[in-house]
Amino acid sequence: MKLAGKDLKQLRLPAAGLLVLTLAAAACYFAAERHLQETKALSASLSSRRTEIQGKLARATEEEREIKENLHQYQALAARGIVGEERRLDWIDTITAIKNERRLFNINYNLEPQKALDFPGAVRGGAVEFVSSRLKLDMQLLHEEDLLNFIDDLTKRGKAHVLARSCSVSRLSRPERAGAAPALTPRLQAACVFDLITIHVRKPA
Repeated sequence: MKLAGKDLKQLRLPAAGLLVLTLAAAACYFAAERHLQETKALSASLSSRRTEIQGKLARATEEEREIKENLHQYQALAARGIVGEERRLDWIDTITAIKNERRLFNINYNLEPQKALDFPGAVRGGAVEFVSSRLKLDMQLLHEEDLLNFIDDLTKRGKAHVLARSCSVSRLSRPERAGAAPALTPRLQAACVFDLITIHVRKPA
């Protein structure tokens, strides 16, 4: 079918309208696609931000828990007297009291001056400082339990954390006397070295 010139003139306006509608539809499609991509990018950014904030909140909660736990431990140490200045007289009195209460044999000891703790992992220069007084001990024992009881008492009563560096036990030679009743005499000799550790809190300058 052939279209006459008159017919083409009549179709010109509808064709122009169709073209305009097609262009408008294409523009709406691309605008919607761009909006969709921007929405997806924004959603991904918000999701990443939310995850980051949740991570920070989790870390803050964990740090708060650790601070409370450390504070509780610090307060427990302070209550035991481990935090503060050196208490040499208290330690001497404690050793004497244990010896008398346990009815131990002779105890010789040397308590060295306090100094910074020399131990792997000990950190220096922080807000707190770990210091140690070295206790060298020679004891005469009836049996090994005397030494274990002494260490246990010293740990519970002493105003310090007791760290055993070394401890050796040897048997004492005793002359045998025929017909004599066995006397209550020491049978063992113990030589031990302990670190009596306390904590100093550095005062701000």
